[in-house]
Amino acid sequence: MNRNTARIILLTAGVIWGFGFVANKYIIDSGWDDSQLLFVRFFSATASIFLIFFKRIIKTDRDTLEKGLFLGIFLFLGFFFQTWGLEETTPSKNALITAGYIIVLPLIIYLFERKFVGYKSYIAGFLTFSGIVIISVDFQKWGSGLNIGDVLTFIGAIFWGIHLYLLGKTAKKKDPITLMAFQLLTVSILSYIAMMIKAGHPRVDFNDWDSLKIFLSGLAIGFFASFIGFVFQSIGQKYTHASEAAVLISTESVFGPIFSIIFYNELFSMKLVFGMAFVFMGILLSEIDVVQVFKNYKSKFISRS
Repeated sequence: MNRNTARIILLTAGVIWGFGFVANKYIIDSGWDDSQLLFVRFFSATASIFLIFFKRIIKTDRDTLEKGLFLGIFLFLGFFFQTWGLEETTPSKNALITAGYIIVLPLIIYLFERKFVGYKSYIAGFLTFSGIVIISVDFQKWGSGLNIGDVLTFIGAIFWGIHLYLLGKTAKKKDPITLMAFQLLTVSILSYIAMMIKAGHPRVDFNDWDSLKIFLSGLAIGFFASFIGFVFQSIGQKYTHASEAAVLISTESVFGPIFSIIFYNELFSMKLVFGMAFVFMGILLSEIDVVQVFKNYKSKFISRS
């Protein structure tokens, strides 16, 4: 596979995940509890990955199994708070605030390793935090703009940060598909427990198309967003640089608000545009060595002249 194809695959994953914010909101607005959506979504994803990659997964070693199950706990917590937050906020806010993991990653690294990650990461965190404040806070009615949904989404972002940190430490020598399979299995099990505590099984009337449509939508989100999206990520990362892959995947934070405006009839505003701009600048700065990019561009320019 060439690098351009890998880039398209990673960008497609960003598009799928961006649309997933709107699709999730649609199901929650229909009356489903967030825990019901989470279970159906990840049951679909888990069944898909085990059926398609069964021969590959069954050969796994115990260490991969244990690490996959452990990482799945933090993946579950990230999705649990993100989806719970979506009940009380808009898809665009949910998508943008999820990028808040950029803010917490430097803090997580310092807490675990007592190591500073450099000023660039803190500037990236500040830009991302500024973008989140812009889209979350109503400055004309101070204190009324930040709702519980925004707070829950940011708690989810903290767990995303922990998950990404631990994944980076454990996944380098592991088969990404197998590792993801056991993470999805953990999320499915914990989602089922949360669902039974919070809401019980979703009521699906197979004779009612509207009811069946919501159920099928949940299964579809699981297949495309939680299975295909992660597979695309695993494939694309093999053929691109890590920083490039991270930026392309992070476009979900841009596509989420765009799809929210188009399909969820969310109002377009300059406040949202500025928030998106700050968040994406934070993403770019956190993943790209700006000085090195400038040096490479300068050397190419000089060589051509």
